[in-house]
Amino acid sequence: MINTNKKYVADFLNELSQAKIDEQIMSVLKTYLDGNIELKASSPFKPMQGCQEWISGLWGPLLKSFPDLQIQPYILLGGEYKETSCVSTTGNIIGTFSQDWLEIPKTDQPMWIRYAAHFVIENGKISKAWFFFDMLDVLRQAGFNFFPNRAIECVPPGPMTGDGVSLQDSDHEESKKSLELTANMLDGLGSYDGKSLESMGQERFWHEEKMMWYGPSGIGTTRGLKGFQKYHQVPFITAFPDRGITEKTDATQFAQFADGNYSCDFGFPAMYGTHLGDGWLGLKASGIKCYPRVVDFWRREGNKLVENWVFIDMIDMLGQLGIDVFGKLKTYRNE
Repeated sequence: MINTNKKYVADFLNELSQAKIDEQIMSVLKTYLDGNIELKASSPFKPMQGCQEWISGLWGPLLKSFPDLQIQPYILLGGEYKETSCVSTTGNIIGTFSQDWLEIPKTDQPMWIRYAAHFVIENGKISKAWFFFDMLDVLRQAGFNFFPNRAIECVPPGPMTGDGVSLQDSDHEESKKSLELTANMLDGLGSYDGKSLESMGQERFWHEEKMMWYGPSGIGTTRGLKGFQKYHQVPFITAFPDRGITEKTDATQFAQFADGNYSCDFGFPAMYGTHLGDGWLGLKASGIKCYPRVVDFWRREGNKLVENWVFIDMIDMLGQLGIDVFGKLKTYRNE
């Protein structure tokens, strides 16, 4: 049976991808969005409200810089979180970078803008939306790499199984397994004793050899549990030894649900941590407490997680640590 909410968002993204002028975009937005839509996006975008601000603040400039853009989702999940209907998706926005965007100089080459989006659907319309863009990766593809990389930098692929977008209702028991496995894995991460990675027991939840962790630019992509620990987990724990999950109050933008053998976890912000250790992204410890915005998508095979697509609003997080990435870009361009 077709899942109404997933089809609704899939149709919205497809029609938005085809709309090429403001009048067409507005027609699509009015069809699918509540008139008072609340839109939040990763930095450097400001909060927006209403269809007109969606166009002027986000989509219009994006389309001007990438006039042939296409939205290509490779994961699309639907579910409920605290009696709220949600749809989350990730993939790439692909287009020719033919005009400067956010002061990033054009390349006249194809660009893969890695994105994640989370939608709340109320009364048959999208009432709230959040967009993540991997802006450091856009800068990387444009020739600017301001931070030393530990793991390999690439545009992550979609699921190995190619089944991340299904408009059908999923099996409830399979969804339950995925959600429980994800929740137990996250609990394991929180059980770190401050001394040994083994205290988190992550081998219970991941396929140790096949695991793929597709992190944001600045961190990169890792293979296997050992690779994940070496290139991401150890540097991050060293830098933020007190890291934890933010309290899920009414003011916190958060969702966690599963759809078949996929699951997702979204927070705006999702966690906290005090920058007490050196090395992460080549940075010296600042002593600053920050609150990263994060979204994860996982794919499960049997009783193990095998793939994980991760977004961190790196521009915002670095800004909290006192680093103005777009200021760095401006300085570099003016030299």
